[in-house]
Amino acid sequence: MTAMKERRVSRPDTREFQAFHRQDKGSITSQVHALLLNRILDMDLKPFDELSEARLASELGVSRTPVREALARLARRNLVDIYPQRGTFISPINIQRVTKARFIREALERPLARAAAESLSPEVESLMEREIALQTTFANLGDDSSFLQSDDSFHILIARAAGFDNIWEDVGEVRIHMDRIRRLSLLSKARMLKITEEHTEIFEAIRSRDPDRAEASARAHLQSVFTDLDKIRGEHPEYFYDATTAGQPGA
Repeated sequence: MTAMKERRVSRPDTREFQAFHRQDKGSITSQVHALLLNRILDMDLKPFDELSEARLASELGVSRTPVREALARLARRNLVDIYPQRGTFISPINIQRVTKARFIREALERPLARAAAESLSPEVESLMEREIALQTTFANLGDDSSFLQSDDSFHILIARAAGFDNIWEDVGEVRIHMDRIRRLSLLSKARMLKITEEHTEIFEAIRSRDPDRAEASARAHLQSVFTDLDKIRGEHPEYFYDATTAGQPGA
């Protein structure tokens, strides 16, 4: 088990929870799970934050059962640590899982860009161009949250252009640990514009039907992204857990 550094969590905006009483889709457990997952990914809930089952149930206006089940789901996804008789805490970011996600992303992104250049459809071309325009807008507005969503959409569209619509869903459980790092640090306007330039280069290569250039552009973009991730890890070492150093199994 990882060492615990307890940090109690402030009460979230109750308006966020009122939606439970207005939603018809999915079970209450699924809704609680989705809400907590989003808060973990957005770093609203940070590593080692303590979660109270009773307090969450009260804030959400639900019984403790769906909260308990949602926390169990998050534990199975290695996002929450549950210690009987001690408490429930947000899991630290496991370096070994991040390394695995990094390897998988690098293994997929380059061949996907190459394949996209060979089979881009007019429909997906239009959607990719739209995402780049949105990224420019979000960057100029300093809206890093919307920018990251558009970033994800752009890479999903590359996969779609390549003929693998759901491939990122297939590796989502691994990639989720890299996503936690991405949202640790606010992106500057300059950095968002630089990422947009890198996306534009990938897009132009794909639109030009140039597989070699598309793959090379994807490789350069990934190196830039990984440099950012290493920098963020250096700025927030307290949120990370190295299983090899701690002598624990890593994945």
